[in-house]
Amino acid sequence: MSNPPLVTVVIPAFNTASFIGEAIASVRAQTLDDWQLTVVDDGSADDTLSAARAAAGDDPRIQIIRFERNAGISAASNAGFDAARGEFIARLDSDDRALPNRLAVQVAAFRANERLAAAGSSARIFGAANGIAPAVLGDANLKARLSWSPNTIGGNSMMVRRVFVRHHGIRFDDDLRSSEDLDYIASVVAAGGELANVDEVLFEHRAHAGSFTHSQQALARSQLQIVRRRILRLWYPQLAGEDIDHIVAMFLEPYAPQLDALLHTVRALDRLLKAAPADYGQDNAVVHSILLERLPTMATLYRDHQLLNASHLQAVRCFTHPAIAEALDALGL
Repeated sequence: MSNPPLVTVVIPAFNTASFIGEAIASVRAQTLDDWQLTVVDDGSADDTLSAARAAAGDDPRIQIIRFERNAGISAASNAGFDAARGEFIARLDSDDRALPNRLAVQVAAFRANERLAAAGSSARIFGAANGIAPAVLGDANLKARLSWSPNTIGGNSMMVRRVFVRHHGIRFDDDLRSSEDLDYIASVVAAGGELANVDEVLFEHRAHAGSFTHSQQALARSQLQIVRRRILRLWYPQLAGEDIDHIVAMFLEPYAPQLDALLHTVRALDRLLKAAPADYGQDNAVVHSILLERLPTMATLYRDHQLLNASHLQAVRCFTHPAIAEALDALGL
């Protein structure tokens, strides 16, 4: 058997015949050439498989795994990660493109920090929208913002240390067809891993109507809520499940049309603010600030529908954490 590559790149692909060639070409154009590429065609119904084969050519570093039927991005990612032989495993979405220095720069970040278990980077957005998506920086800050910030460590920028994820048995959740990347990173955190983002643009994210997030918005939103619950349970294991449900409800409309729903959320948030969180290296002040910033957004809708008034807020001030009262003062009641 030949020596293992430094990096294995995994591209899970489903019905992306129009884009998969660019994704593969971007890997072949890397300045670091010690890589293996595994493309997992997740039962595509279009010409993804033939497009991938054409883009791969006769490059011996590229292998293609074909699923006979669609199993979902988690199953496809697991197949690619299981086949990985590299010291590091990088994932790239099949409709995105890695910039030429992506692998080299991320490997350098791992070499500079032996405790680092997973890393991402900033992105350039192109297609239906354009711009730069700056990544969240700093281990404690990054952990605190998991699943609440879009620029943590996503599947399109993810690189992990293979020995760490294999040792801890970290896998993508086959039941998740969206937000599986954030859930995977949360598992890295739960295992004690350190996170980082490289403060450089290392890949290009294609914005288009056919992407899963755009075409399956309801499912994507509900799956993200599942991951949010898991992360809150990790941070606050002593909180009741119903408290966690009330807190994550702040992030997903429509809200229940009764004031009790808001009051339940306020009480749950009060318990969270007073609880001693489990320490996984997250910045708890950032966790608190994210939740406290979201609460007025929810409360504003109740106010605008005349379900919340000044007397209600006065009662809330009597039994909740001062930070909650301060956040709700922004409503101007």
